[in-house]
Amino acid sequence: MSGVQTKGGHEHGRAGSPRAELMPSLGSGMLAQLQPLLLATIDAERSGLARRMREDSPPSDGAEDLANLNILAGEITAYERRWRARFSHPLRTWPVPAASVARDAFSLVSDDELQGQLIGQPTIEALERRHADILDTIDKRLWSLAAALGGEVRPDNPFAPRHLVQGFLDTFTPADCGPRLRAALVRRFERLAGEALGEAYAWCNRQLAEAGIALAGTSDYATLAAATVASHPASSAARIQMWGADNALEPARASWRANPADEGGAGDAGRGVALRHAMRKRRAATAAGRGDGVRHLRPEEFMAALSLLQGAAPAPVPGGGYADATRAGLLGVTASLGIDSNSAAPSPEQEDALDLVGLLFDQLAGNHQLQDAAREQLGGLVLPYLRLALEDPRLFERPAPPALELLARLVALWDANPAESDQDAQRHGLADVAARELVEEYHGDAGVFAHVLARLDAALEPLERRATISGRRAWQAIEGGERLDAARQAADRALAARVGDRPLLPAVAGFLQDQWRQSLAQAWLRSGPDSQRYAEAAALGDALVELDAAAAQASGAAVADQLVDLQPRLQACYLACGLDASAAGNLLAGLVSEFANPDMPRRNHDFTPLSKSAPGGTADGGGQASSGVEPGQVLAWIRDGEPARALRLVWRSPLTGASLLVNTQGTRELLLRPEELARMLADGSLVPRPTEGPVEAALAGLEAAAASPDAD
Repeated sequence: MSGVQTKGGHEHGRAGSPRAELMPSLGSGMLAQLQPLLLATIDAERSGLARRMREDSPPSDGAEDLANLNILAGEITAYERRWRARFSHPLRTWPVPAASVARDAFSLVSDDELQGQLIGQPTIEALERRHADILDTIDKRLWSLAAALGGEVRPDNPFAPRHLVQGFLDTFTPADCGPRLRAALVRRFERLAGEALGEAYAWCNRQLAEAGIALAGTSDYATLAAATVASHPASSAARIQMWGADNALEPARASWRANPADEGGAGDAGRGVALRHAMRKRRAATAAGRGDGVRHLRPEEFMAALSLLQGAAPAPVPGGGYADATRAGLLGVTASLGIDSNSAAPSPEQEDALDLVGLLFDQLAGNHQLQDAAREQLGGLVLPYLRLALEDPRLFERPAPPALELLARLVALWDANPAESDQDAQRHGLADVAARELVEEYHGDAGVFAHVLARLDAALEPLERRATISGRRAWQAIEGGERLDAARQAADRALAARVGDRPLLPAVAGFLQDQWRQSLAQAWLRSGPDSQRYAEAAALGDALVELDAAAAQASGAAVADQLVDLQPRLQACYLACGLDASAAGNLLAGLVSEFANPDMPRRNHDFTPLSKSAPGGTADGGGQASSGVEPGQVLAWIRDGEPARALRLVWRSPLTGASLLVNTQGTRELLLRPEELARMLADGSLVPRPTEGPVEAALAGLEAAAASPDAD
């Protein structure tokens, strides 16, 4: 008997049987779902690179990479053929490993292979972590299928991220694009494949489950394989007993999210489990127990009520938050469906999700400056996120899924946005449209969140780009003025240190005050105060002051020799300050003539400072870190009698510590000295927004509260 006998007595292991045809069918289906990623990856990277090329500081090799991407897109058919060949290679002999190039343990790795490992391994690991749960389920089903087909070793998953990423690298080889572009394509592939693989793996798992392929345990695989390849009837009986109907999943529960093995827990959803558990403890400490005869609402009943209620913001409940309002709305809807609240009520799991989502939205509404319209839009999102929390146990895990990224983006767009300017009104409107689209389009398909997020990002991209450019220009203008003033102050200090009360020849004093001081400021600006160029400019002034002192002591021969040595440097200094050769020659001749006249009088000279600031007024940037906010952070500017406005700290001066805050258009609003910024932060005029985003900050706060010893 060469196959595994099912309940109906049919054998499915021999060639041509349904189980033998299952793997090619899976391969065709997975290929159809994943092949579009090739062109999508090229198009996305090409669009991103073209956008960066239009910015003020385009990448130096961007034109070459863009040309290569255009070539790849034009020859996509050939690359898709290469991808299909590489994709189908391990399927031809599965479950037996496909023959590969034999490699000795000590053989050398080529440069191309090493490059592929370096750029591909991080992507492989990221995708494996993201899809660990579903991959584990598929792997166990493939073990069972392999044993039924006569496999004697643990089979490999031909659809695992390692095979897909390696196939992508084999498709776009170093001969097709350079290492930099190849690495960028792999990173882009990781972002696009994340969502596509989730859907593809869920489909693959359903196909295996509906075909009756059971889940194999790691410890059982050796026995399973031995039973399969043995020909003794007893081994077949053992195989049938081990992988009979009692060990298979019901076809109606084939989804990996509904896998009974995952019920009561959520795999690696550690934070979500802890938060739900905290909600249950909190509810048990404050609420009375359920009366006898009250059953739990079935999932389909609860979801039906959510669907009917979706689209309307929960009506506020006096003294309660979003959870109480949602609970009241759901009870009203279930009553309209003929379900009496005295006989049926939400299950503990449903209550956990309801309390957690409600508390999350309470935090978002209470900790941000929202207009009434935005607050209403936020309330309308409670029901879609409640439904998603019930369907996705990993919703609250890190990294944040697209659903939470979208929620954070919407809150950030609404926060401290009075919609008074055209830019603010446009941003507020985009968030409103995205929220309405989500409420209208989401009916259980989690992919809607990613699609709405992508559309919102695409609409915001030109606004953000213009604001970034405007903000950069604003701080660059301020920084240029600060640097110029700092260079002038440094030149003023250098002049005072070398002249002081020392009497000098008029020509020497004139050179030091004009050309030499200007050359010092130029060297400071272009090369910095610690540069060789600045040191050489300073040394010229020192040499001239020393030469004047020697001339005052009538050291004629020595002065003449030194003056001859200094003439080229003096001439270069005159020319560098904008004088032509004739003017420079006249000034140099006057300087030489004064040195040649031993009776030329010397006197003290007064100088007008170049800098407009008070001497020593330039700060050293001290106290910058004490403010607790860093460039890039958003702050809400709150003023009495005026609506709050969102500002962004785009720059902090390395010279004075001053902070520049701009509005959403990138226009300058506040330029604050360190002490002014600290004062406004202390009195609540400026309220920093968390850098991790509003949703992550709210979840972290709930997590900390749940872990507190004082928590109920």
